[in-house]
Order: sequence, then C-alpha cells, then structure tokens
Amino acid sequence: MLTEVRMPKLGMAMKKGTLKRWLVAEGGTVEQGKPLLEIMTEKINAVVESPGSGVLGRVLAPPGTELPVGALLALIGGPGDSFPRAEELSGAPAAAPPAAASSGAGAASSAAGAESFAAGASEVLASPAARRLARELGVEVALVPPSAPGKRITTDDVEAFATARAAGPPAPAATGRSIPFAGIRRVVAERLHESLQSMAQVTISREADVTGLIALRERLGPGFEAGSGIHLTYTDLLVEIVARLLTEHPQLNATLDGEEILLSEEVHMGVAVALEDGLIVPVIRMAHCRPLREIAQDRAELATKAQNGTLSLDEVEGGTFTISNLGAFGADSFTPIVNPPQCAILGTGRIIDKPVVVDGEVQVRPTMWLSITFDHRLVDGAPAARFLQALADRLA
Repeated sequence: MLTEVRMPKLGMAMKKGTLKRWLVAEGGTVEQGKPLLEIMTEKINAVVESPGSGVLGRVLAPPGTELPVGALLALIGGPGDSFPRAEELSGAPAAAPPAAASSGAGAASSAAGAESFAAGASEVLASPAARRLARELGVEVALVPPSAPGKRITTDDVEAFATARAAGPPAPAATGRSIPFAGIRRVVAERLHESLQSMAQVTISREADVTGLIALRERLGPGFEAGSGIHLTYTDLLVEIVARLLTEHPQLNATLDGEEILLSEEVHMGVAVALEDGLIVPVIRMAHCRPLREIAQDRAELATKAQNGTLSLDEVEGGTFTISNLGAFGADSFTPIVNPPQCAILGTGRIIDKPVVVDGEVQVRPTMWLSITFDHRLVDGAPAARFLQALADRLA
C-alpha cells in the first residue's frame, strides 16, 4: 500500500504553502511521526512529520514549489512496492483538505497502486504538448515550474527549464553577494506593502516618563525570576498594562471585517519577534485577564519557538493588537506598520534618562518614546491620542 504525502492544512486560514526542503532524500527510509519535510506559509515555517513508515519512493515537489493545501507532494511505500512515474502523478487532483490538522502532521491516505493514480490523472497541470516535449528532451515534467502558481505547465515552461538546466548555474558576480528575495523576507515585504496600500495609516508619537515602569520591574523582577525561572522584561509589563488599558479603549482593539468594524471584548496581544530573515508576530491569548506570570511565560515560550521556527499557525493568528519593542536595539522612535486586519500597533523605543521639568523643577527621569500607528478608516486621531495619554499616565 502506498501512502500519500500532501500539503497539510496547519491553520484555518491556510490555503497554500511552499515546500522549503525535504529532510529525507528520495529513496530514504522514513518513519511515521518523524520529521519529513519543512514547509513555509505566509506566516510561519513548520516541520511536517511523516504520515507513514517505509521508503520515500517518489518525490513530486522540489524545494521552492508553492502548492495549495491538499496537493500531492510525495509517496511512501514498502520495499517491494512499485511507484507510478512522476508524469502519471503530476496531474493527480489533490484530495479535499481536512477541516483541521495539527501542526507538524501531514494529511495521509492510502492508494491501491499505480493503476489508480493513472486512472485519476488530469491534464490540468501540464498540457499534452508539454508532456511530449518533456519526454523528447529527457525532462521530468513534475520538476518543471509553471510560469505562475496554479497555472498548468506549457511547452514554453519545459523549454525554459531544459535551457536553464543545460546552461548550468550562473557565473558568480565579480563583487559582493546576492541574497534571494524569498522566504520570510519576501512574505514580510508583501504583507507590509499590502498593509500600507489598503489602510489609511497615521502615527502619533509622544515621549513618556516611565519612572513607574522602572520601579515596577525593579520591585517584581528578583522575586519573579526566583519563583518562575523567567526573566521579567519590559515587554512583559507592557503587554499586561496595554492589554488591560485596551478594554477601556475598544476602538483601538478592533478589526475590519468586510463592511463591519468588530470591537473585540478580548485582547489577543501580538508581540513582534525579530528573526534573521524577517519578523513574526506570535499572539498571547486573553492577555487582558491573565496574570503577569502567565503572560511572561507565554512570551518567553513563543519567542523561543519563533527563533527555532516551530510556531504553529494557531500561535500567530487571531491577534487584535500588536506591540513592537525596538528598545533593545537602541531605537528611540519609529513608525510601526499595522498588522492587518488589526486596527493599531504600538511601537516602543529604548529607555533613556533625560532632564524633565517636574513641578517647576528640573529632574532626571527615565523616558521612553511611544508611537501608535492606527487605521484612520476605523478610528480617528483623538481616540488614539487619548489612549496614548492614558498609557503614558500608567507608566509614569
């Protein structure tokens, strides 16, 4: 019996994914539940476990291929099983994706053999002329990328692939180096560009006295770390303070759903995490009503998962507001970009001592720049400014 490896559905909103790399080479032995391949969605990288045990006998999707959920990626069989040719499988229709799947597990089903694949093959993904030309040129049609995702392979695609293969790798540049505009970096670029194109974004900034924030961390930090083993950060405190404040300013904790503005009663706080090739925003659920220890624990665990590339889609979806703290990188003030479909994002900078006037006297106080970017279609400047004022008051 042959087991299908298909593009898994890792979250309710996932429609497609890109096969980043195979962790087992074709012909290698695989074990059910063990890592088999790595895929990339619009939000995360995820390691997918093998749906069966045996031999990875036929790989249809090379690294870099973008495919819809349910698309056939490979076949797993026993040592004595025969595998259909790639040409017979390249047009096989994808099975209907399951309603939900756990992160890291692929959709698995069994097949009777080569005849069932050949009978179910479709000509949608490659034209007959393209198949003939591929056979003439000695090209495996399953390896030929179409001119655009979702389009069928044409003779032009086959010719371009054969020409590129014959030419070999391009000569290296004389100076410098190139970095592929792909992966998370490309996804971040596309999402931020879409955000700016689709929203009327406005940023309001102000400098805040954060004496109270400093005192709070100094008071709670030692005992907190001793009791929980977690280093208490300013981001943890900001998540707790901002989440509770948003319940009093629901216009900033909103999303746009078609023709309706949804004011959420729950605060699911996104916290931006910087990666080597981009950034990702995992979500701390129900941040408005959870104790600080749970917030800090979630923040630490999500940040570790983000760095290791093991976040699930459910851990990066459903946020209602986002905080981006660049203080650790020495930034004072910046203009954050809203994470759609959210209404607003708060950017915070470093804490620095400055002379300020307090009750007519000049004193040195710790200060921090706060910048809130909001979608002016959903909320006006006055409510956003009032939120920023209220936040500054709670940090003082």
